[in-house]
Amino acid sequence: MIFVINKKIKYNEYEGTLEDIDDPGNATLLVKPACRLLSIFVRNNDMLIKRKQLLDEVWEDYGLKATDSNLNNYISGLRRSLAKIDTEELIITYPRQGFKFVAKKITRQDLNAALLEKNVIQVSDNDKEEKKPELPTAELTSPPAWWKKAPLKKMAFIAVILVFPYLLSMAYKQIPVSNITNLGKYKNCDIYSIKYNGMQPKEIESVIAKHYTCEDKANIYYYFNIKEKGLPSYASIFAYCPLDVSAACELSYVKS
Repeated sequence: MIFVINKKIKYNEYEGTLEDIDDPGNATLLVKPACRLLSIFVRNNDMLIKRKQLLDEVWEDYGLKATDSNLNNYISGLRRSLAKIDTEELIITYPRQGFKFVAKKITRQDLNAALLEKNVIQVSDNDKEEKKPELPTAELTSPPAWWKKAPLKKMAFIAVILVFPYLLSMAYKQIPVSNITNLGKYKNCDIYSIKYNGMQPKEIESVIAKHYTCEDKANIYYYFNIKEKGLPSYASIFAYCPLDVSAACELSYVKS
């Protein structure tokens, strides 16, 4: 997926790059934790994302050690990368709570559609170019003398040309994204699932109705089959988070 932030920044999630819309071709390559952070932010623009969620989805879910220091360092690095393109502050810190991405506008474009559009533009541009004069056949086909005497070098050179694009694509192909699914609404509450599994939406709504009135606007996050410290067994967790950032989230546990 490609995201355009504030009509200024292009984030290519597949390649893990940031690019200035007005200066194409001068892309910044992000490391994978930074990509995972930015993917969560752009999908949850203007929403407070808790530190625990970021630590889990960026590090713990990939078998990596998660620390507050790691999170702070990568947030700082991501801020610097974004600031190179847009001077507006896009990541707001809520002390001891989390972070909020505050872009004025984010549009998304499917990667295949973007590539198709790019190819159409390139074909159109090529049609406008004047046909260049062809070089003599001998000049095109005749290799230099050292090339004729070094067949192994030729084979190695061709192999590098063929393999390099494949290795490059494999290195950045697996850019993880957030696993949040919108399950609908209950009164004034928006319901989200983290790695959706387990209860059906109607069952989830029934549990929510028993615990929360949802008279005020809030987000409810449903975690299935989680083993928390202090709990004797696995349980489903419901996190009720009012949109008022001054109010803390409330947790409810339901035995699996």
